[in-house]
Amino acid sequence: MGMENLEEFLTKKKEQTEKNKIDWEQKKQQWLMEIATFYKQIQSFLTPLQEKGLLSFEWEEVKKYEEYLGEYTAKKLYVNFPDQKVVIEPIGKNIIGAMGRIDMTGKNGSITFLLVDKEAESPKIMVHFNDGLSKGLEKIRETKNPEYVWKIATPPPNIKFIDLNKDSFSDALLEVVAK
Repeated sequence: MGMENLEEFLTKKKEQTEKNKIDWEQKKQQWLMEIATFYKQIQSFLTPLQEKGLLSFEWEEVKKYEEYLGEYTAKKLYVNFPDQKVVIEPIGKNIIGAMGRIDMTGKNGSITFLLVDKEAESPKIMVHFNDGLSKGLEKIRETKNPEYVWKIATPPPNIKFIDLNKDSFSDALLEVVAK
């Protein structure tokens, strides 16, 4: 009986491990697509200004490394103004409280963009224990596959998320360049 119980226990553990295995290569490719989506969105906001000769874009490929994702190449965007540059750079996919982070830095500081649940208004962090005692926690979140969008995060400690649109992006850009 003892060996049968051990074998059954180990078989269940092996199945559970295989079921919970994360495809990190797929996560990396998804992250690179999310970065591209972000850049496409903000370029659509800025293209009218670029066409008027008020700013220009410059791209640089940068090597990034994240635990689990490994090394990958991402794009860094420079938005060039007549007297300064703003740098927009991906920070990472594996961020606590978000599905990704991109920072925009200018001479007056930086703004954080987070990839979060479309319905989120502020960070919500939940801890799940995988010990069989917390089965009820899975019922807390009804949405199994939330839609993720880029939002502007206000500075801590009372972080709020601001929907990313042409006006909110323009305000954020002004914040890092104008005094």
